[in-house]
Amino acid sequence: MKNMKKLILGLVILSLPLTALPLSNNTTNVLAATSSQKAETHTYTGNGPVKKIAKTAYHSKDSTGNIYSALFMADKPTVKLTKKTTLDKYRTSWYATKKMSVKVDKNHSRTYYYVTSSDKKVSGWTWSGYLTKGIFKSAD
Repeated sequence: MKNMKKLILGLVILSLPLTALPLSNNTTNVLAATSSQKAETHTYTGNGPVKKIAKTAYHSKDSTGNIYSALFMADKPTVKLTKKTTLDKYRTSWYATKKMSVKVDKNHSRTYYYVTSSDKKVSGWTWSGYLTKGIFKSAD
């Protein structure tokens, strides 16, 4: 019985390195392709808490501007913004309900608004410089 246990244990130990080997060369190509498509991210230090604001209508000034998702760090006052989409894909009004201020460097800070599209399909954080107060009006 002891010999049988030793034999099984030996087979298991010998088979472990085989499970770590790739079955084909295609898996490394897939990993290389996905690693080159990293999302645009920015990490900032917060200047204070996220504040709720009265629901205010905005529209984008021009075709530039990004919408980010935010990851707030619990142990330090930093926020990591990851690009979700761009404002120019949506010709709509944006409604801001929250704002936060972050330090860009020692002497500069930026204000970001949490915005939601008028159809409520897209939401995220965007820099206040990309927005103009007022609802979107299409040029007929």
